[in-house]
Amino acid sequence: MKEGGKKTLPPKLKDFFMKRRALPAIYLACAILLISSLMFYEVMKPDEKEDATVFNETAESVNGSGEPEKMMMPAVKEAVAKTAFYDEKAELGDQEDALVVFNDTYYESTGVDYVLENGKTFAVSAPLSGTVTDVREDAFLGNYIEIDHGNGAISTFQSITDIQVKKNDTVSQGQKIGKAGRSILNESAGIHVHYEMTKDGELLNPSALYGKAVSEWK
Repeated sequence: MKEGGKKTLPPKLKDFFMKRRALPAIYLACAILLISSLMFYEVMKPDEKEDATVFNETAESVNGSGEPEKMMMPAVKEAVAKTAFYDEKAELGDQEDALVVFNDTYYESTGVDYVLENGKTFAVSAPLSGTVTDVREDAFLGNYIEIDHGNGAISTFQSITDIQVKKNDTVSQGQKIGKAGRSILNESAGIHVHYEMTKDGELLNPSALYGKAVSEWK
């Protein structure tokens, strides 16, 4: 029997709601349903913290080994140092070998000049993985390449020809970036590449860094 579109409750159900324990029972049932829903949500939602860790994790090495890269020589193994890095703590003779003469003036070498004993050109490679931040044609320096390796380590190359990279390129350790060339600044060195390395803006002796990770540099 309908009355205004509503149904009357059966007598037993009506009696149930009239009892004082009906409301607490309803509240308890609602609480159970709410807790169950929250537990289901926690189980089903993705682990945001874990995802963030994956996306924010930085690789120590691009070779997939999990080990930090150790700096390699940017020239072929047959290359020798024509001009060494000028070290204020070195012996006098070593300091003399680390001077560059230009226009009858001596300049302290801020890197290492590599040459082949036969005077020929050779491939120049990235000593560590990184991003090319500058590439310039410069007759005085013999062209110029700069690579940012991260963690404050930046390498620069002068007297380089047949350049294989451009600004913003990502390079891998050992990747060829050009060939040894000539420069006006150190014309007496012939065909060579001038290589410098800085850490947090401080010039370092590249020869003392080979075989070491950036975190080991002092």
